[in-house]
Amino acid sequence: MQLWVRTEASAQIGLGHFMRCFAVAEAARHRGMAVTFLLNDSSEAIRSRLAQIGAGCRRLETAIGSPQDAAAIRASVPTGELLLVDSYAAEAVFYTDLCADYRLAAFDDLAQVRPLNVHLVINAAASASPQMYAEITPDAHLCLGPDYAPIRHEFRRSYPAPRRAHICVLFGGSDPRGFTALCAEALLEVAPRYDIRLIVGPANGDVDALRRLCAAHAALKLYLSPDNVAEVLSGASLVVTAAGGSVGEIAAMGLPALVMVVVDNQAASLSASPYPVLDAREGWPDGFNDKVKTLLSDVLGRVTEAARAHSLVDGCGAERIVEAMTRV
Repeated sequence: MQLWVRTEASAQIGLGHFMRCFAVAEAARHRGMAVTFLLNDSSEAIRSRLAQIGAGCRRLETAIGSPQDAAAIRASVPTGELLLVDSYAAEAVFYTDLCADYRLAAFDDLAQVRPLNVHLVINAAASASPQMYAEITPDAHLCLGPDYAPIRHEFRRSYPAPRRAHICVLFGGSDPRGFTALCAEALLEVAPRYDIRLIVGPANGDVDALRRLCAAHAALKLYLSPDNVAEVLSGASLVVTAAGGSVGEIAAMGLPALVMVVVDNQAASLSASPYPVLDAREGWPDGFNDKVKTLLSDVLGRVTEAARAHSLVDGCGAERIVEAMTRV
């Protein structure tokens, strides 16, 4: 059995779609399934990550979700194969075009594609419910809620305890809003006794500025595309992160977090996140410093919130997704 994955990764889109597909691919490879990604752009970091799990990669020149893209997929993927799609550019006509030819699965965050003609839907948000999909895809198998959070294996391992207390900052693979630097500067002021680890991806356009900032402050350390993000996060007193897949990864590790909603499609986290949340869609929130002070002063509260989040995300979501895929 082979799994084909059509998704995207770029400085504009970020790496979130790719990374959650990678978690599923990793689980599929552990079951002995062949996996091939279909990508428009694939950096050296992405190709290296795929090679580590023995997954293949083919380049497509077509705009993801377009009629030409559906044709390109047909030219690459044999009829009847298992195809996973993850892109906000994929719309109803695209899924309908492919559904008859493939065992089609889709990551869907918003339940806004109508109709969503697929065989399996994945939405790991705590707010996801069958009612959201009852009309738009009544016959699909639903993988909903944190039980299906796609967590990579690295986030389920144990790591040595850190020597010094630290806070981690994680705003995705590209951080187009430039929040990593703003967060670092705020933390230098509000948490002077902590080391601060800045984790950035290969698509981040502010790396040089972040290097200069770290050179000017001994408490700051930059981690550019670390091979093992979980090892950098391990033992953090607090993780400041954008809403998205990283929240599930942090929860799987049992770490405390402050979640920042930075774009509209993360808005559901304002009411459904297991962690405290700040809304940064209109810019850096004025209440950030006070919130961090409150969290750092309340050790028991942070531990309790981390334990509650961990109880929701056991780290086995990718395996559950693959199992469901094999049954459609």
